[in-house]
Amino acid sequence: MNDGVGDEQRCPGCAEPVGRADRFCEGCGTDLLVHRTPVGGALGPVGPACVACGATEISADGFCEQCGRSQPAGRDRMECDLELVAGVGDRGLSRSRNEDSMAFAWVGGDDTPRGVVAVVCDGVASTERADQASQAAADSALEVLVDAVLEEETDPAAVTTAAVHAAVSTVSELAEPDQPGTAPSCTYVSAVVTPERVTVGWVGDSRAYWLRTDGGTTNSRRLTVDDTIMAQLIDRGMPAEEAARVFQAHALSSWIGADAGDVEPHVVSLEPDGPGVVLLCSDGLWNYLDEPEELAARLPAGSGPLTAAAELTAAALELGGGDNVTVVVIPFPPRRP
Repeated sequence: MNDGVGDEQRCPGCAEPVGRADRFCEGCGTDLLVHRTPVGGALGPVGPACVACGATEISADGFCEQCGRSQPAGRDRMECDLELVAGVGDRGLSRSRNEDSMAFAWVGGDDTPRGVVAVVCDGVASTERADQASQAAADSALEVLVDAVLEEETDPAAVTTAAVHAAVSTVSELAEPDQPGTAPSCTYVSAVVTPERVTVGWVGDSRAYWLRTDGGTTNSRRLTVDDTIMAQLIDRGMPAEEAARVFQAHALSSWIGADAGDVEPHVVSLEPDGPGVVLLCSDGLWNYLDEPEELAARLPAGSGPLTAAAELTAAALELGGGDNVTVVVIPFPPRRP
């Protein structure tokens, strides 16, 4: 990424000058074709404005004097903007900690991105170290996706499946053999976005949406189907209202963890006919804004991905904020501003 004056380029890892033809930084070895979130998460602290209402009057003990919201730090509020993709993760208003995680990257030279990859994972709150599970899954899957784009792999479905298997292996290693039934677990959704195609993979109930923007022709839609008891019953023909009343209707039927059995992700691809946005999110957002049209209506016109992610996160907080909220926004087609 550019960082300097005029045409001078600097390494995103150590800020030392680098040449336009350089693949690696001679100072720290950073791969100059990969622009990604930090391993372990894009942790706080946040800026001077309230994360809930935008007011700048923050008290010395960290509360907004306008709306009273405690200002989060560390994993409580995670933000990262890579220009071609951005994400926001928030603890929400009711949870004691943030067990969602995100990881994303774009690959290519400054002016010629090859593709954007992103992963969102939601830790299963009833399991041990759910926050560790979700971040480990996101980071390990991202490595597989980034390597595939670097190597110009031509089968994004196979790459997506390999990324999920890497996440399963990593999360399974976190389990304690003497504590059965509490294995760290999470849900998973990923996207590989190239100039021609969007490929999405998922396990669980974290979601991906395609949202049409001005000038787009491919209608907004949800790209994923939840791995829940309710979704399975609907797929078998039960009316949605009846399925929703079934005991534990929203319980997961598939997840990532040592006790999850054989995990095979769902994979779908889309070749949009015009511009739009790929949205990855945890249920902290879609519990309040479920329909693609609702989400598309909340996208700020002409804004960058970070503003869009922040606006959608703020909407979830305004509507209740009962769960962790994670939102990753990828404009399509991927191009530098």
